Amino acid sequence: MIMPALATLTSLLIALNYWGWQEYYLGIALGLIWLLLTCWLIGGRMNQLAAYRIERLAWGLIITSSIISLAASILFYFNLFNTIATFSLAALLPWLGTTKKLENEPKPTSSNSWTQFLTSSLITLIYLALALIIFLLLNSSATGEAIRTPWAVVPPVCFILIGLLAGLILFLARTKLSPIWLIPFYLIFLSLLINIYPLGYGFDPFIHQASEKLLATTGTISPKPFYYLGQYTLVNFWAQILNLSIKTIDTWLVPLLAALIIPITTFSFTQKITAAKPLLLLLPLAPLLFTLSDFTYTTPQGLAYLFVLITILAIATRRLGVNIPSRLLWLFGLAAVFTHPLAGLPLLGILIIWWLKEYGFNLKNKKLWRVLAISGTALIVPLSFAVMSWLAPSAASIKISADLWVNLRRLFNNIIYHLPFLPRFIDLPDSIYLWGRPITLIFIILAFIGYWLARKNYKPLEFIGQVAILPFIGFLILSLFFTFPNLPPNEQDFYTIRLWDITLLLLWPLVILGLYWLAKKILPLFKHDTSWILAGSLVLVASFYLTYPRLDIWHRDTAYNTTTYDMAAVRLIEQEAQNSPYVVLANQAVAAAAVNEFGFSKYYQGHFYYPLPTGTNPLYQVYLNAAERGLPTRDIIAPAADLGISQVFLVLNRYWADYDTLSKVAKDEADTWWQIADGRITVYRYDF
Repeated sequence: MIMPALATLTSLLIALNYWGWQEYYLGIALGLIWLLLTCWLIGGRMNQLAAYRIERLAWGLIITSSIISLAASILFYFNLFNTIATFSLAALLPWLGTTKKLENEPKPTSSNSWTQFLTSSLITLIYLALALIIFLLLNSSATGEAIRTPWAVVPPVCFILIGLLAGLILFLARTKLSPIWLIPFYLIFLSLLINIYPLGYGFDPFIHQASEKLLATTGTISPKPFYYLGQYTLVNFWAQILNLSIKTIDTWLVPLLAALIIPITTFSFTQKITAAKPLLLLLPLAPLLFTLSDFTYTTPQGLAYLFVLITILAIATRRLGVNIPSRLLWLFGLAAVFTHPLAGLPLLGILIIWWLKEYGFNLKNKKLWRVLAISGTALIVPLSFAVMSWLAPSAASIKISADLWVNLRRLFNNIIYHLPFLPRFIDLPDSIYLWGRPITLIFIILAFIGYWLARKNYKPLEFIGQVAILPFIGFLILSLFFTFPNLPPNEQDFYTIRLWDITLLLLWPLVILGLYWLAKKILPLFKHDTSWILAGSLVLVASFYLTYPRLDIWHRDTAYNTTTYDMAAVRLIEQEAQNSPYVVLANQAVAAAAVNEFGFSKYYQGHFYYPLPTGTNPLYQVYLNAAERGLPTRDIIAPAADLGISQVFLVLNRYWADYDTLSKVAKDEADTWWQIADGRITVYRYDF
């Protein structure tokens, strides 16, 4: 009982520091102590599964985060989520754990000779030192300039260093068994965007951070949302406990959790398939092969996907005989629902099907309940969109589509994109797409192999393949029979593709099984370990490149990051408006800067004063007409003033297509204009 009491005492000291002492570094130190103690205690609930201390801590972290996400979201709906609730929850959480020791902790094995011991130790030190060098090198490559891909500023030598690091982890897999060695590699793999974009990457994270800051300062969000709370409350909890800023916690939340949790949960599942070196550490590297883009920055979608992946791996591990408490599976599922219903609702349906299979033996009309659960899981997302469309129009509104052939063609084109078709002659750097283009096809083939192997030797895992098809059915229904009228044609797949992503996440246990079968067949064919280590390193480097936005002859990402110049532009506009009402026509990078600087401070007739691509914000269409589909004349800009304001600002970034032409017209039509950072951005004001 000493450890839970110590953790509770630490939480009280954190509260005293928060309200009284306000010592920054003391707060961080106390928060980390509480975190380690609590995760160790709660991770003890997984003692039958965890063979290593890092496993227990990692499982403790995700269970703790899930409890916080669920409990804090419920408290929010009752207007009870505040600082007192945070510290009360922190004081109670340690008592939900156990002080039991690890049941299956492996004993250290001695090397046959000092030479082997020193060689292994030296390689381990080189591996850790190289990981640190790569991290520092990437961090030193950070930029505040507008770029479309991080590869524009990452030194080419990083690819060589990543290849060496991959080779070392593959070499260590021959002798090491602890999954702790996987974490540094995962952390580097998933933290590139954090290192390169210090201001933040993308548009959505700025919106979510602003909402989290609003919750921190006011204690509520109005109107109360039905989604995202799982992340918002979790970020606020960790910010107060660890004495760090909302931005810091939000930025690192998903990449750090993923780097800790994905290799550990995959390792825990792999242990039930094989205990042989090097497969025990090779298979947990497999998720990196198939790109983990959604886990490289923090959004509710990425966090919910993490809950989905953890849940399906836990179900698979449980079905192979490990006594994982069923309440933990429900905990992960409910946390996913509160974080992002689009991922959480299908997962909840799968948990209901699983419960009926394992516990519903004596249930009356069991077959009927099973049919209802299966049908409901397949249809829950389309039905949810229909209900949302009926309640209030939004970007997620749907309507029945009569263009079945158009939808079929779009779906077919998406499939064709993932087939391994390349020209006969390509440059050596382009050969990376020999892996990148068919990567989804390879994933599905491995899942089929895994399902075949499950039916043959791992019967309990057949269930995984059977339930994974259900979100795919929902994906087909939305893709073929519905459209999103408030989304532009090029974004019609914005929501539906997420059901496809969920399907792939649910297939992961079968993919691991398929890779296990394939590795057993292929590895013996290599005469020397060096051969497969080199091949594996090359594929991991290719996957590292493919995980992030790219600008090459095969793939062209178009979005620019938010820069310090965008921040300067929104501050200048606020200053020049002189407290008078105004709206701004700008791209998403500038809109993100405004949200970052001023939050959700101004609305006119229910619309945000910067363009948001929600499908219902009229400023977005006016901006497209001015900057993409026309010229910024007064007649084109005038509809923005219909929101009842007299000042309309137009922001043009120099990287914009036809900037010179647009700028010439805008200077003639606008009442006044300003340039920022030697013309990187020009701001125009139209008075009406």
